[in-house]
Amino acid sequence: MPAIKRYLSDKNLNRFETDFKNLIKIVKDSNGELDIAIRDDYLNIYYKGNSLAKISFGKPDKYKVAIHKKFFTDTAADATEFYEKAIESNSYMTLILSKEKSPRRFLQKKHINQFCSRIKKVNYGEEIVFEQVLITDNLERDDLIIIDRQVMDKKLKKRMDLLALKQVEANRYCFLVIEVKLGNNPELKSDVSMQLKGYVDHIKKHFTDYQKCYEKQYEQKRKMGLINFPSFESIKIESPVKGIVVVGGYSKIAQNSISVLKQQFPGIQVKQFEYKL
Repeated sequence: MPAIKRYLSDKNLNRFETDFKNLIKIVKDSNGELDIAIRDDYLNIYYKGNSLAKISFGKPDKYKVAIHKKFFTDTAADATEFYEKAIESNSYMTLILSKEKSPRRFLQKKHINQFCSRIKKVNYGEEIVFEQVLITDNLERDDLIIIDRQVMDKKLKKRMDLLALKQVEANRYCFLVIEVKLGNNPELKSDVSMQLKGYVDHIKKHFTDYQKCYEKQYEQKRKMGLINFPSFESIKIESPVKGIVVVGGYSKIAQNSISVLKQQFPGIQVKQFEYKL
């Protein structure tokens, strides 16, 4: 059993490309505000780093789309003409879609815009916003691919913020674990170093599983058109595994914390962003 498997079966990849073609286009046209994340044979849709919906594959040719009730209830999508059945469980609604109740009609642009409008009203943390800015500002690069977010596997108890692929040469890449912290986060002084080291060591220990997973995920995202840069149809992932702490804002507090961090862990790589005019 591999430690991590974040890709779709070939059958489900073909199904998703066909039945959710419009969703893929909407995500591509959003310039990074919307994101499709591939999981273990299902997908998560994010809006500005916040979970919008989970899409699972059912049989035969049915889908389950789970959305938080506060993002779904009383929107234009909340009508039986768009789904076959609705199942309420705790805070979520799971909508059963089929060929007759077209996935394209349910996740049309008008409905997605309404879901996003609801999400905007929720007071999410600054770190999620900063994380999203990093993703959108690093699109369409050959030398760096932010391949996944909120990475967790069967043996890892905490989530990595971002996982990137750093170009070594041509279509050869290595893993880069990115821990995202605001400058006023107390974890910046020392805890973040142990977190980062733990993630890097974990990938090293399960390198073959991670290598297979993300070479496959890259190919699937490339096939769907979610990755246009770089232009390689496939990539090779190799050692080493690297890590970096990316710090945003609160520059005065951050500088003090980073100084303490580097004294305790001299080899740690840190990149700081400031919002100076």
